[in-house]
Amino acid sequence: MTAADRSVSSTRSALRALLAGEALVGEDVGAAFAGAGEVLGEAALARRVREQGAAVVVAREPSPTLLRALRERPPGLLVITGPELPVGLASRTLGPAAQLVIEAGELVIVGPDAAALAGLRAAFLAAGAKPRLSLCPAPAWLPEWLAAPELAGCRTAGMVPAASLHAGWARWASAAGARQVVVPLGVEAPRVDQPRHASLGQAAAAHALERLTGPVFPSPGVLALLVDAESMSPGTGPKGHVSEGMSEEASPAAALWRQARRALPLQGDEHGMEAPHPGLRLRGPANATTDAFLAQRALLRRERAEALVRAAEGEAAPSIDPAALARAEEVLRSAGQALSEHESKVVLRGFGIEVTRQAVASSASGAAQFAEQIGFPVVLKAVSPDLRRKQELGAVVLDLTTSAAVRRAYATIVSNVEERAPTAHLDGVLVAEQIGEGLEIHCGAVALQSGETALFGRALAGHQEVVLRLSPLDPAEAMLFAQAIVAGVPLRRKDDPGLRELAGLLLRLDALVRHFGAASADSEGRLELVDLSPVRLCAGPRGYVTLDARIVQRAHLEGL
Repeated sequence: MTAADRSVSSTRSALRALLAGEALVGEDVGAAFAGAGEVLGEAALARRVREQGAAVVVAREPSPTLLRALRERPPGLLVITGPELPVGLASRTLGPAAQLVIEAGELVIVGPDAAALAGLRAAFLAAGAKPRLSLCPAPAWLPEWLAAPELAGCRTAGMVPAASLHAGWARWASAAGARQVVVPLGVEAPRVDQPRHASLGQAAAAHALERLTGPVFPSPGVLALLVDAESMSPGTGPKGHVSEGMSEEASPAAALWRQARRALPLQGDEHGMEAPHPGLRLRGPANATTDAFLAQRALLRRERAEALVRAAEGEAAPSIDPAALARAEEVLRSAGQALSEHESKVVLRGFGIEVTRQAVASSASGAAQFAEQIGFPVVLKAVSPDLRRKQELGAVVLDLTTSAAVRRAYATIVSNVEERAPTAHLDGVLVAEQIGEGLEIHCGAVALQSGETALFGRALAGHQEVVLRLSPLDPAEAMLFAQAIVAGVPLRRKDDPGLRELAGLLLRLDALVRHFGAASADSEGRLELVDLSPVRLCAGPRGYVTLDARIVQRAHLEGL
């Protein structure tokens, strides 16, 4: 058994003991702990831990005597209800200022702090939910509990701060499906240009938690409505809802809903938001209309996501040409850590990813000849591992429509590189087809701190958020991923391709990642970064074309 397996086993043993009422509880913890357990004074608690050990210990501010006992016989879980966590303990801890309530229901409630947990509990209890376990602050190891058999059948709802998120939350969320409504708090934009950056695992977890609903407004009332919607009968969801009472012009509910649509026009104009779902509208406290408006939008997204999953059922994984794959392996094996654009595209082509038709020229006449073979218009770019901002250096020339223009552009690029980047090593000039207009996507794959790999993508129209998904992907996950990438793009044209083409690209990108290294917490992949920027979605049989690409692999000295 590995150290990680032992840690999970110990954590789940603590959960079993907690639910069975076998915790040792200090007499000074007060209302912060509500559940069965043996209440002991400080001295008796220290003696019991030292002599017999314990699976769970609940204490407010451990005395030096108790701390010595806890260090000698670490429990599986230490719950600290006081304001500070002790240092130097090997136990899994819940705290500081922990709140823990054990009941007989079927809902796990998690909050970032005591005030938030109280608000969540009040909202869920008002909606008729029956909690099984309520706790704060949200611990990083909570997914180990949520996946335990002892909580099988329980739904999970609440809020988790970014500091507690990691790739393990993403794995749990994918397995839990629509049963969970956990809102990530304070997640920063992921640094997809920096492999193993701490923000990547947090963002991957956050986006997995939101994979069906999209971002959820962090209101206890909204979460309570979403959890309650799990039990609504088929045909009463947003797709088939009726607007009871909405036909009356003087209806207070109708007036509130119309004003909500005016105040939030982007949300209110979505199909399905014309009137409130009667089940949502009739539940909750006085501010139910506000909560229902925000919850209904999340339900609509979940309904559409589930339809995408059903549509992708039975789809096969993309096929890979063995000869092209062998060429990709050869290029990656012989290349350095940072592949050139041309080398990167050869690797991508090995997995069936559409890239620009191109060739590397070493002379102006050679560039003109390649351009005639490819077909005008073409683009010329300097090929050099030392150049990052090629356009700013004058190392890229667009819209070349004749052989003469290609020759002049070749000379211009060589001159600009010699003048503006004299230390750069120029390997030639890339001649590539120029692709027509279309929606542009920035996507790729990046290594996480855990050793796993996440795929990422965002639409370059406006200020769209980068979305991450852990590898591996299946066809259904690829469709959800594609939908999340383009969900916020306004005014899409009729000739923009559907999600299927983008999902196909993501599946092939995932195949590349998996082929060159297992994407798991136990095995690091060979690739550090795959950066496709941009990919242009376009009309026609190809569906998309990768305009620029960069691959970074681990150093060969690391055993590759």
